[in-house]
Amino acid sequence: MQSSGHRFRDIEHHPLLAENDSYDSSSSEADMADRVWFIRDGCGMVCAVMTWFLVVYADFVVTFVMLLPSKDFWYSVINGVLFNCLAVLALSSHLRTMLTDPVSI
Repeated sequence: MQSSGHRFRDIEHHPLLAENDSYDSSSSEADMADRVWFIRDGCGMVCAVMTWFLVVYADFVVTFVMLLPSKDFWYSVINGVLFNCLAVLALSSHLRTMLTDPVSI
């Protein structure tokens, strides 16, 4: 018997691996819930929040502690833009990784 907190990532629930299942774009929300890969477990959510907090805190420290007090304007602008672009790319990659089924890749 499966609990209500059953993880949806099992192979038998994956639409690409089910033999007799055909994908229907007009399926109900209950069917779509079986195809969601995102797992809402406590440890994963805590780790995700900590990761995002650490990246945002690093962005705050680099911008407000290191770059704004700097006397060289162009050094601050170039490094600030570069660091913020890399931080946005890191957070978007982390979000996409969290929401993507590893079997689909």
